[in-house]
Amino acid sequence: MASSSGVTSSRINSSSSPAVSRRPSSSSYDVFINFRGPDTRTNFVSLLYKALIKDGIDAYRDSEELWEGDEICPSLLRAIRRSEISIPVISEKYAESKYCLLELAEIWECRKSNGQTILPVFINVEPRDVRHQTGSFEVPFQEHQRKYKSDDVESWKNALKKVGDLKGWTLKRDATIEDQSNLVELIVQRALRELKRTPLDECKHPIGIDSHIDTLLSLLNTGSNDVRFVAICGMGGLGKTTIAKAIYNYIYRRFNGSSFLMDVREEASQGNKGLVSLQKRLLKDILDRDEDISNSSQGSKLLEKRLHREKILLILDDVDNYKQLDALAGGINWFGQGSRVIITTRDDHCLNVHKADKDIKIYKSEVLNTENSLQLFSLHAFSMSKPPEDFKELSCKVVQHAGGLPLTLEVLGSFLCDKNKYEWKDTLRGLKDILDNKVFGMLIRNYDDEVFARRRSNSRCHFIL
Repeated sequence: MASSSGVTSSRINSSSSPAVSRRPSSSSYDVFINFRGPDTRTNFVSLLYKALIKDGIDAYRDSEELWEGDEICPSLLRAIRRSEISIPVISEKYAESKYCLLELAEIWECRKSNGQTILPVFINVEPRDVRHQTGSFEVPFQEHQRKYKSDDVESWKNALKKVGDLKGWTLKRDATIEDQSNLVELIVQRALRELKRTPLDECKHPIGIDSHIDTLLSLLNTGSNDVRFVAICGMGGLGKTTIAKAIYNYIYRRFNGSSFLMDVREEASQGNKGLVSLQKRLLKDILDRDEDISNSSQGSKLLEKRLHREKILLILDDVDNYKQLDALAGGINWFGQGSRVIITTRDDHCLNVHKADKDIKIYKSEVLNTENSLQLFSLHAFSMSKPPEDFKELSCKVVQHAGGLPLTLEVLGSFLCDKNKYEWKDTLRGLKDILDNKVFGMLIRNYDDEVFARRRSNSRCHFIL
């Protein structure tokens, strides 16, 4: 990250990562600024606040006047909890303020509970002193331990440790106004990039998705600083893309940049042009830069050069050839510490070829069990989690044919929605013909051609994907 003489970028990777849950649907503020007023209000924070507002970012500056005794007043709590980003400006006398520490503890709780982005700024303090409460933090904490409950003090120390571990910026004592302005510009640009990042659309009825997320979180281990590749494998119709979207939404705020490249196979089928297009999209998503790339080989070198220090989350959806992986995620040295690459594919072979220089962890996606299958089908057929009693037997028979595959259940449920019993029975009698005539076009994109050919040649086979 560029900086002038008085400004340096603090690149400190966190040794642990919060268990992020789904974010609130809306926020009251874009940015909450946490700072000690006497230290920074009239200089750095004033510059930062004005720059954020100027760029259309709805920012909130805290004020000790809003405090009520020893507790955070409700309006301040709401401001913290409903902000997309918090910017703690940690200065030499920051730890003397119990109010700053209480706010920081709440900010860290928001990080853990809803993935709030934290962009720390260290003004004339070393991040290691923040982490360990040494230097100018030592004496204030000796006072706090005498005056306040031990549980409260421990929560403040923990928040400082975690925030001190995060990637942020430092501003030196001799920084000029120009240095401060340059740093403010860097922070504003980063905030703008963060605010552009939004969750992906997910499926309407995510039945059974939680178990997939739990297993993938274990494989991804986002608290580790290594670079890790994880592949979601399985036949078409299993919902691999749906699972990838769900895990993306669950963890993307833990990374400095993220990219979800849809339909890699289809895009790459255009040859060099398609791969170059994907490489450009990846760089645009992560760095918000448009790059001039003439061929995929050049693009690969550019990706490695631009991203090797960035902690990113990359999803490569529907990969079917190792050349696609080589062009978009050639090696663990392409990405910064803590990065994660998730691949969805039907073809394990392309992973075996590609994994020569890395350990790709494989997650085999499984079909839904009978209970979840019936629930998913019913939601699409009846807009309720269970079928009506007079349609229960028919529903169970349809679900049997679907083989636990989410796409099949969704298509069949939508097809049978609002149809009467006679039409249901007629559908069951001629299920194969109906699928050939009505649904085949939707499903063929999601199944391996060889499997389809084999099944279509068998006139007696049931519709099981």
